[in-house]
Amino acid sequence: MARYSGRVDVELAKRFEADHYDPCLRNDRPGSRSLCGHFELDPSPAGGWPGAPFAPCGTLDGKVVDTTLARQMSLAARWGSACGRAFNAEQFLSRHPQFDWMQGILQSRPSQPWTLFRAGAD
Repeated sequence: MARYSGRVDVELAKRFEADHYDPCLRNDRPGSRSLCGHFELDPSPAGGWPGAPFAPCGTLDGKVVDTTLARQMSLAARWGSACGRAFNAEQFLSRHPQFDWMQGILQSRPSQPWTLFRAGAD
């Protein structure tokens, strides 16, 4: 992180939020240990939570702000994974029948673009 000291802007922050680096395995691998938080892809999640392999949980959005945006009461956000990966509940449940009790509850999250939100904007 020292190489980014004083240089983090909104675009770089978006890249950080979408990061798939696994610090334990020291490679790019979306999962429970990556900042983007893809527990649904992880056969061996880190820690005691959520307590099950491939649990359909993790990061549901990404939000970034810098001082310029904060002064304007604004932020950039993305619904769904910060990397833009879509989540299809029907496909997930067919691959992981241990979560069939979530049928009708678990919802898909299509890929969404990063969007600028401003306070008071219509």
